[in-house]
Parts: sequence; C-alpha cells; structure tokens
Amino acid sequence: MQGLLRPVCCAGKGAFRTWSVQAPCRLARMPAQSHLLGRRTFSQGLTPEGLPQRITNKDLDAWAKDVRGHAYSRASVEPYTISPVRHFGQGAELPGWSAHFLSTSGLKTSGVPNQDSYSFTTLQCGWILCIACDGHGEHGEIIAERVSRVLPLIFSAYVASQGAEEALRQAFMVAQTDLERSFGPMQVYSGATVIMCCMRDNADAIWCAHVGDSRLVMGDLETGQPVYCSTEHKAHDAEEYKRLEAAGAHVIQKRYDDGEVVSRIFIPKTGVPGLAMSRSMGDGCLKRYGVTAEPDIFDITDSWQSCTSPGVIMGSDGLWDTVSPEEAVSTLSARYRSKRDVKAGLENLTRRSQRRWIEAEGDYCDDVTVAFVAPEAGQQEAKDMDK
Repeated sequence: MQGLLRPVCCAGKGAFRTWSVQAPCRLARMPAQSHLLGRRTFSQGLTPEGLPQRITNKDLDAWAKDVRGHAYSRASVEPYTISPVRHFGQGAELPGWSAHFLSTSGLKTSGVPNQDSYSFTTLQCGWILCIACDGHGEHGEIIAERVSRVLPLIFSAYVASQGAEEALRQAFMVAQTDLERSFGPMQVYSGATVIMCCMRDNADAIWCAHVGDSRLVMGDLETGQPVYCSTEHKAHDAEEYKRLEAAGAHVIQKRYDDGEVVSRIFIPKTGVPGLAMSRSMGDGCLKRYGVTAEPDIFDITDSWQSCTSPGVIMGSDGLWDTVSPEEAVSTLSARYRSKRDVKAGLENLTRRSQRRWIEAEGDYCDDVTVAFVAPEAGQQEAKDMDK
C-alpha cells in the first residue's frame, strides 16, 4: 500500500502539477454484515434508527432491490470510454419522465480510471434522485462511486419523517461519516464533489444540494434558456475564504489575464494537497481546516414551475469548464422540441467538451459526466391542460 496517502492533483490550467506512484486500489475492510441490518430486506422502508453503523455493499444491494429502480455507473479506464452501468429493479426506466446519463473517461495518465460517477434512483415513496460525483485524488473513483450509492439510501431513511431539505442535509453529513468509518485511509487524500437533485414524480417539489464544483443547470426546453444555475464552491469566494481562513487553511489564489481566478487549499506548511474546491466529500486531511461536507441546499420548485417545459442538466466540471449553461440548454432544447433523441444530444455535448479540452490542453482531457432529466412531452402537456 505504499503511496496510499500521497496526494495527486489534476493537471490543467491553473493546477499545481504533482506526481505520485499509483498504488493498487483496495477497499477498506468491512464486516460481512452490518451491525443493525442483518439480513432483513427494506421492503417496509428505512428509518434513521434503522441505518447501519457501517454500511456494507450487501446492505446497498439489498436496499437497491427494494426500491423502484436504482442505476449507478462503474469506473472505466480506457480514454473516452463510456462507463458501464449496473441496474437494480427498474433501473433508469421511469414512466412519464425522460432520463439520460453519460459518463466518459478523459485522457490522463495511463491506467487512471474515470473518477466521475452517477446514480439515478426512484424510491417507492415517489421521490426521484439524480446524483453526479467527480472524484479526485488517488482513490477518487472509489469515493465518488461510494457517495453516489450511499446518498440515496440515507436520503430515503430521513425523507418521510423530516422532509426533503433535512433529508438532504443528513444524507451528506452521514455519507461523510460513512467514508470516515469504511474508507478511512482512502478518504484522507481523496474525495469527490457532488451535485444532487431530488424531485417528486408529480413535480410538485424540486430540491438541489451540492458540494464542490459539479453543477446543476435548469432550463426551459421550450425557450432554450437557463432559469437556474448552481454555483461552485471555490476558496476565492469571499464567504468560503472567510471560513477557511478562520480554520487555519493555507489558500493560494491566482488570477489569469482572461479574468479567471484559480484557488487551491493546502495544509499549512506542507504544500499538499492543493484542493481546488472549498467543500467536498472525503478529503479528510482538510476537514479540520474548513473544507466541509455540508451542502448548500436550495428549493428550486418555483424555477421549475416557471418553465413551460422544464428540464435539468447535471454535470461534472469536465463538462462545465468547456460548455456554458446557455449552450447546454440550447443544444438539448433543440432536440427536445423536435422530438429527436435527447441522449444523442448528451453525446454531442460530451464529445464537444472533449474536443475543446484537447484543443486547450493538448495532452489532457478531464472526465466528462452529463445527466438530463425532464418530464416527457406528453406528461407536460397533460399537466398544462389541468391548470
């Protein structure tokens, strides 16, 4: 396990370039079954009191079989390869809704896997959960996949008794605790950003929660215009910097001629790890220095209801660093209105993003993940008639 705790910073514009010997990825040891769940199923639902002290893969698989549908991506290694997806229950099929997901490996050091991950879950109680994660560090792909799978389970335990907002807050905080308990060494210098959207299947409530620089953009597919964009968590943001400074973090900022600002967070007097975001899951070495897993949570129902044909686009920074919200919404809107395959539109955005990465960086392209969720046209028209 030599090299397990050595940080790895991504290359690219404004990055602090480092290198590390890649150690084999090994999952932390976990008990054969959880302390509280044993072998029982989740068909009667899950409560906060019923959450295991340590969630095992068997727990996750058992829970996933009892929800309406659960699909999640697995890391791929070859450049530009689309990540495989594992399905439980109905997977990504959801009557009345259009849901498409795509995650592709970038062009990086040989053998480095796609560190992005996503999941799409439909709960028995009517909530739809969409999650996109962007892993970083030596074991970022493990952290990202774990978070994308654990968040829906935890949310499902809290939402019935505490509502969506508190369920989202608890989901992120308990997921961070899960990383510390089950992946302790791995999460010290590895982590993941998260964007999570949860919506009722009748579209009467839409919530967004996030940490880091993965983003959600909501657009009106009728007009092709964005109506809501989440913000990135960066150390050069005034409020974020204030918290980090108070906690004793060492923050370095650099402004480029084109106005772009890049900031990195370090453990004082060490030169590591150079984290590019001020909030994240994992990154245990920086939790005492103000890098928090607490998400920003927003009720975006009003923005959704202001649209004639609403749709949500979620993606890792591999997408948003090269494609603007306006361009993404416009591209998918054109296909949606002409009743063409929206999934092909996601592929178009992904390949466009990859081409721009190579044009700008030459020998580097980030992993790119993009997700699209919207009511099917027929359902939206029926809803409008009921008003």
